[in-house]
Parts: sequence; C-alpha cells; structure tokens
Amino acid sequence: MSMRAGLPYSMVNTVVEFQENRLIAWQTHAPGVLKKVIGGRIWRYELEPVEGGTLVRESWDISRESGLTKSAVRKMATVTRKNMTATLARIEQVVTG
Repeated sequence: MSMRAGLPYSMVNTVVEFQENRLIAWQTHAPGVLKKVIGGRIWRYELEPVEGGTLVRESWDISRESGLTKSAVRKMATVTRKNMTATLARIEQVVTG
C-alpha cells in the first residue's frame, strides 16, 4: 500500500440533506474565519432500491464552492471522479463480501 504525503488540514462538514435510507449530503468548509473563503462543495450519496440490492450514487456538487477555491477544485475533477469510482467499488466489496 502506498501513502501519499500531503499537507495536514481540517474541514468542517455540515449535513445539508438527509432522507433516511435514501440520501445524505454534506457541505464542507474550512474551520473558523476561513469558512467564507475556502470550501462549499457538497458531497452526496443517494440510495435507490433495485431488484437484488441497492444502487448507490455518489455526486460532487461545486456550485456553492467559494469563488476563491472553485477554479482549483474544478481542476481536481478527473482525480475526484477516479476516487469516487474507487470508493463506490470499495462500498460494493464491503457490502457483498
């Protein structure tokens, strides 16, 4: 397993949408005074019952991202899509064993 070095940081996550067994979404911001200038993207998981299981959709909404960070976050779209695909595969693996 490889580990990537990175800068330590923290984010505050606030649940902005919730429907039990169907949907959870949270918005990320930097803590404290930086909240207004860093963050704002929304991560969402939607669960849909289907024959034989549950369809899980993950989405990443940057429409509320801070103007200061939106350009940088947009540049991460390809990596984010790859990571989301890997996360969904891990969820499937855990659930189906």
